[in-house]
Amino acid sequence: MRKGPLWLLIAAAVAFGQGSGPVQLVIDFTPYVTYYVSSIDLSTGSSNVPIFNATLSTEEDSSLVIIEFEIQINSEVLDMEDEPLIRVVTDPFWLKAPIVLNNQDLTIDTRELFDVEGNRVPFRVRIEERIELSDAEELFNTVVQSGRLPDGIYRFIVTIKNGYDPGDILIQREEVINVSTPTYLQLMTPGSASLADTSINEIYTSYPVMQWESDPCNIPEGCMFYIRVAEFIPGQHATVEEAIESLTRLPLDQSQGWYPVGRGVTSFQYPATDAGELEQGKVYVWQVLKVLDTTAGMDGILSEIFAFKVKDFTTGGGAGGSAAVLTDPVMITLQSLIGEEQFNAIFGVGNPYAAYTTNGNVTLDGNSVDLSVIQALLSQGVAETDSLGNTTYHPITIISVEVEE
Repeated sequence: MRKGPLWLLIAAAVAFGQGSGPVQLVIDFTPYVTYYVSSIDLSTGSSNVPIFNATLSTEEDSSLVIIEFEIQINSEVLDMEDEPLIRVVTDPFWLKAPIVLNNQDLTIDTRELFDVEGNRVPFRVRIEERIELSDAEELFNTVVQSGRLPDGIYRFIVTIKNGYDPGDILIQREEVINVSTPTYLQLMTPGSASLADTSINEIYTSYPVMQWESDPCNIPEGCMFYIRVAEFIPGQHATVEEAIESLTRLPLDQSQGWYPVGRGVTSFQYPATDAGELEQGKVYVWQVLKVLDTTAGMDGILSEIFAFKVKDFTTGGGAGGSAAVLTDPVMITLQSLIGEEQFNAIFGVGNPYAAYTTNGNVTLDGNSVDLSVIQALLSQGVAETDSLGNTTYHPITIISVEVEE
């Protein structure tokens, strides 16, 4: 394979502060989750995506300045420690009015910029230092195999120097980011990847809480998650893959494809509106899509597909009488709390409370709560967070359930 120019892109979700001296600098870096290596050419400095925007100004009538931008990599995997990937330096230029520039201006092809007052500013860039591929075989191989910048710690150093004396640093800003491409996505509940016995994957609510685990994304708001839920119809669908690609219950609008859940979340309760009803006795499949903001656009990571069955409360009897057809979510939840046999003994056909209806008031430990809170506890259990911030869920233990007339 011919080793052509190595392409790199690095960005950080930070805003550099303003300098306190006569020359001031403000830089906003664009956050990305994954860094592809086809966005900036080390041989020219040219780039086709935004990495940062900067404003450089002076409190003097004019200042002769130099801009230097350096990227260093620290990676145990590649056996590299604070080694420079690239260092870009401008020739000295006169700064009078503020100049707004971005990374796409830092190319050897740039000849001039314009300040905010419309004045022409001669502007030339040179590549002062860059990594030699012959000395970074492992880096090159990683880039070729994945197309992405390898994981590691990257240091971004932006320096404004005195144009008369390059050894005189006027402002220097440094930002360190840990580049780690998030690839982990694991569904937790409800259901499992097996269709062999849906009875072990039964849930007791039509509004389950979907829960999954994911490694964090290295941007402040986190990765965006989407969800998709569809019915598995025996005889029509041979696999869960066929079912998930068929008509969806969520999103209800088939043109959407996926229902947006939010950024940085790992749980979602099936909504009561804008979604198809999950019917008792039927099997459903669900999947999560994790979307990464990358320098090459949007990338998606798909979870496996889980299947679950909504328990049918309309069949069978029990001690003291047969069960009535349940449609009230409160009664369905109550049945799952105290068990079908005890529920039928109290509320089943022919028993004293068979004709009773609920008023919708639900309390937990004396506090009024929404029914969805109880359903979430039934579906995913009780959350417990350890000292490291890891959250696990444990099945709830029912101490008592009280029903008032």
